[in-house]
Amino acid sequence: MPADGSRPDREFRDAVAALLALPPDALRFVALSGGVSSDIWRVDTPRGPYCAKRALPRLRVAALWEAPVSRNAEEVRWLRTTRAWVGDQVAEVVAHDPSAGIAVLAWYDPSTWRNWKTALLAGRVDAAAATALGTLLGTIVRRSAAAPHLAADFANDHLFDALRIDPFFRHIRERHPPVAALVARLESDRRVLVHGDFSPKNVLVNAAHELRVLDAETAAWGCPGFDAGYLLAHLLLKRLHTGNRAVAAAAQGFWQAFQGAAGGGFDDLEEATRLVIGGMLLARVDGKSPVEYLSATEQAAVRERARALLGRPAEPPGASVAGLIDDWNGALDHHD
Repeated sequence: MPADGSRPDREFRDAVAALLALPPDALRFVALSGGVSSDIWRVDTPRGPYCAKRALPRLRVAALWEAPVSRNAEEVRWLRTTRAWVGDQVAEVVAHDPSAGIAVLAWYDPSTWRNWKTALLAGRVDAAAATALGTLLGTIVRRSAAAPHLAADFANDHLFDALRIDPFFRHIRERHPPVAALVARLESDRRVLVHGDFSPKNVLVNAAHELRVLDAETAAWGCPGFDAGYLLAHLLLKRLHTGNRAVAAAAQGFWQAFQGAAGGGFDDLEEATRLVIGGMLLARVDGKSPVEYLSATEQAAVRERARALLGRPAEPPGASVAGLIDDWNGALDHHD
């Protein structure tokens, strides 16, 4: 993106125009904020608006974080694969140029579709959307487990390592040694299709509680508990920051729906999800991409509770994920 954010470079403009089969001078580009891993633009055309994105070789974070731009193609593959299972609950791919690392997606008007992270931080908790998201993710886990041939299509170990295992967990392993168990698990557990960035910031919701899941650049074949643990860690952090008990209730609704839709084929789903939650809580305060909204006091509280969780991933309080959520919520109620 240029320094003034006014327009993309000519190569990008020409590539998007070719994908849309329109002359470059018929397109108007408006830079969108918030992306650390891609240049993202709204593209206004005579046929209406689209979203165009291009993966960056170096992410926009304080620490050095480089990743293959081929992740753009993996995002497209994830979106197209999962739409066959869950329909338009995931973003629609309009066109794709894998050689240029550019994807054109459908445009979801912010006047209709609100970002779920922004809504949660503002105190607007959509419990129905959380439940629907759990059903969506559980369906993807169950359907992908029944389609092992997809493992070859999503054999993105190097990508998942560069975008998740290394910057999130290996990066903090020396400071937080219990994270080593999670690193070992993620390096070896290959059973289902994983989104890899299944967080509220990548979910759009509307007034009818409908969903659009975005940004699957970290898609890989991996651990059944990863995406659920990733999402739940974000919800627990928002429960801590906002003090809103409804966030914990939404987390419980998500987890119950996820379990129901995923089915009973994963004996270690609770354990894996708890382990991911603990690692993610630490990664979002001490990893290469920490959340921006926690105070120093809140960060210290997260470290203390996450270390305890990782130290006994299958022991009380609450051997279940539901118990973990209740314990987190109860401790915050007591603190308040």
